[in-house]
This record gives sequence, structure tokens and C-alpha cells, in this order.
Amino acid sequence: MGDTPADPISKLAGASVALHELYTSLIKAGFTEAQALELVKAALVGKPR
Repeated sequence: MGDTPADPISKLAGASVALHELYTSLIKAGFTEAQALELVKAALVGKPR
């Protein structure tokens, strides 16, 4: 154990916050909830080619 404190936010929690910020930003930009959710989903799984 070093002198640096443990990160209080896990990588999963940080990713969750980022996805929520993306979702709420899309809503504020005028997308519907369904559209925003589909865009977040696309960001998570990637778009098929």
C-alpha cells in the first residue's frame, strides 16, 4: 500500500455518471427519452457496420 489514497469512485461508478450525463445532455438538446436511450445504447455497444 502506497501513500496515495484509494480512488473513492470506482471505474464502473465513473462510467455510470458519464452515461447519465450523456443521456441528460441529449434530453436537454431536444431528443426524446427513447431517442436519447437509443443513442446511449449505441455508444455502449457500438454501431453495427
